[in-house]
Amino acid sequence: MRHTLLRYVVSPALALALLALALAPLAGPGVALAADPGSSGGDGAVTTYRWVDAQGVVHYSDTPQPGAQKLEIAPAQTFQSGPTQAADVTGPFGPAADEYSSCLIAQPQSQQSFYAPDSVAVSVQLAPALRSGDHVQVTVDGQSVNPTDDSGMDFQIDMPYRGQHVVSAKVVNPAGKTVCTAQAVVFYVRRPSLLSPQAPAESHGVQPVPHQP
Repeated sequence: MRHTLLRYVVSPALALALLALALAPLAGPGVALAADPGSSGGDGAVTTYRWVDAQGVVHYSDTPQPGAQKLEIAPAQTFQSGPTQAADVTGPFGPAADEYSSCLIAQPQSQQSFYAPDSVAVSVQLAPALRSGDHVQVTVDGQSVNPTDDSGMDFQIDMPYRGQHVVSAKVVNPAGKTVCTAQAVVFYVRRPSLLSPQAPAESHGVQPVPHQP
C-alpha cells in the first residue's frame, strides 16, 4: 500500500492567523493575538483558500486560486484586563511601621539572685525609643507592676517574697495591640531563716559579717 505524505504550504499571513488561533487559549488577560489586517474581512475574519495540487501537496493561501476551497478563519478573541492592585510592601522582611526592632528586660538579669532585698528594680530597653501613645506593661508572676517614673520604662518590685519570680514585659499601642514582647526573665530571692540566719556569700559577691557571740 502506498502512503502519500501531505505537505502544507502556507503564506506568511495565513501562518500568522493559524498561530493566533493556536496561542489564543494560552494568552493572558489583556493580550490580543490577531492576524494581518490586510488579509482580513470587514468583520475581522481571515479569508483563506485551500487546494491540493497534482502531487498531493495541500496548499493554503490568502490569494484566490482556481478550484480552491474558500475558508473563513475567525479572529483571535481579545480580553480586557482588570485593574492592577498595588503590591503589598509589608511582608516578612522587617517589622511593620508600628513595631519595634527589639525590646528586652535589662534588669534584673536572668537567673540573678537577691538576698533579703527591700525592692528589686526592673528596667526595660526598646529600639527604637518608646513612641508617643505606646506604653510598657510589666508583670511579675502574672501581677501588673506600675512604673516608677514618667519614662514608663522603669519599675520596682517591693518586698518580693522568698523563691523564684518571673518578670514579663511587652509594649502595647493605643489600639491595644501588642507590638513587642520581651523575653521573660527569672530571678530568685533569698531571705534569712532559723536554719540559715546569715546571708550566703555568693548572693552579693561579698563575704558575710561574722556572727558575734
